[in-house]
Amino acid sequence: MRIPKEPVDRQQFYMDLIDKCMVSQSERMSVYSMLRSYYLFGSGMDESPAHFNKIFPHIDQLSSFMYSAETTRFSIQIGASEPTSYHKMIPAMTKALHDYWINSNADQVFAQSLNWSLCYNSTFVKLVWRNGIHPYMVDPGVFGVLREDTPYTDRQEAMAQEYYMTKSELFSRLWSHPKRDEIVQRIALAEQQTKQYPQGVERLVTSAIDPTMFGNVQMSLAGTMTYTPMIAEPTVKMRELWVFDDEVNDYQCITIADPDIVIYDRPSKSLFLEGEQPFVQLCPNPQYDYYWGQSEVQRLVFLQDMRNKRQAQILELLDKQVSPPKAIMGFTGILDEKNFALNRAGGLLATDMPNARVEEFTPNIPNDLFRELGQIDDMFSEASGITSVLAGRGEAGVRSSGHASQLARLGSSRAKKRAMVIEDSLEKMATLYMKMMQVYDDTPLLDTDGNKFIIAQFTPDFVVKVDAHSNSPIFMEDSRELAFSLFNAGAISKTRLIELMEPPMKELLLDDIRQADEAAAAAQAMMPPPGGEGGGQPAAPEAAPTPVSPPNG
Repeated sequence: MRIPKEPVDRQQFYMDLIDKCMVSQSERMSVYSMLRSYYLFGSGMDESPAHFNKIFPHIDQLSSFMYSAETTRFSIQIGASEPTSYHKMIPAMTKALHDYWINSNADQVFAQSLNWSLCYNSTFVKLVWRNGIHPYMVDPGVFGVLREDTPYTDRQEAMAQEYYMTKSELFSRLWSHPKRDEIVQRIALAEQQTKQYPQGVERLVTSAIDPTMFGNVQMSLAGTMTYTPMIAEPTVKMRELWVFDDEVNDYQCITIADPDIVIYDRPSKSLFLEGEQPFVQLCPNPQYDYYWGQSEVQRLVFLQDMRNKRQAQILELLDKQVSPPKAIMGFTGILDEKNFALNRAGGLLATDMPNARVEEFTPNIPNDLFRELGQIDDMFSEASGITSVLAGRGEAGVRSSGHASQLARLGSSRAKKRAMVIEDSLEKMATLYMKMMQVYDDTPLLDTDGNKFIIAQFTPDFVVKVDAHSNSPIFMEDSRELAFSLFNAGAISKTRLIELMEPPMKELLLDDIRQADEAAAAAQAMMPPPGGEGGGQPAAPEAAPTPVSPPNG
């Protein structure tokens, strides 16, 4: 994309690009509000919370199959044309990457982003370098791209993000800007857009001539927590535009404050990485012709509505069973008082009418009253590919643990497919971590030979992969069995086995093995040569070697 050189045309070009990137923002925000309500409360925005929200635990279980923060391991792979001498640096760099990943809370940010990507359709993790790597989750409602019919963020020519910050924070961020005072005076302060009244009130009809609200609304007055932030400090609306400039073959980052004040206009390499943009998309259900993908909660909304309807009907039926409807015939006077006397303990009702009687209409409760709820719950599992064995529940006809393990392995194919999609986003994020460390971190490390080096000396031709699909618990049992099979076959050592298994106190166990190997090597060096000091004939090849114990002391 060609960016104009003249300042006025350049600014107008940026404003036009932001409007095009955010063209669907208002429509998507309304849908996201509905999906958020179903995810948190199991009902729409203008409805009371569900008696049991099936969507939340279902999404929580599904995301646990796709990503596990405590078992995820990374491995660095170099290009095929690179010399093998770089392999000596990989162990130290992998450990440094893992330390950066944990210390920056990237594991928790990624897990939270995954949950909300299943709720919406996509979420983003933005990486920022500020005395270290800081990952932030970006809501899809404040993000936009130029071409929504093209998947993958790397294929977009332009993308925009909206966010808010306080005036004091903006002032501190502009500490080195030559026009800091002028910019701060021109910005417009506004209260950040948050919900100030119950969601149901938004459904009421208002008029510009008569602003008095009228109509009916269903909302709970019990004070249910809505998880909506309230911000009293005035904030500044900021917009960040990333445009790929064909002339310099790099992204151009433009920071704009409301109202349309361009603060920074700089290439990506001056604040992030050359040729890279800092947004990593998480989209568990991608779609080839829609950038945002499909929402997992969207396909569960109708099942949740069906469950809410049946649950309400069952509760109403049980209420009628406890307090059945009555017909009071032949009585005179106020019937409500007579009904109150019939429904209270020790109540007394008397009349002198000869044909007076009270008749109850008690409903019949079927034996399989809750069977349909169980069938609806099975539909939830079928919609997301979670079988009974995979969810830890029993299955009819299972005869042994091996049989159950085989069923779980075959039944997890759909969950594995989506775990592989999430793994791609995880690898993209970890690769950006490593590239940022290569540019900004000059901490000396030690290779396997004990020589010092910095990450900038490593080859730029590398990618970071998730080691053995360790991001998903579904693959862990297969990886464990494979590791022990290789060890029993003699293909790997004890050190490699511990590195594959990641047991507790891993470093201490590796140190124990290292000390045992050094002691064995020292004992081997103290052994006399074969045949004694005077030489002699070596033992026959067929004879088995006699084990020798290390000397005492």
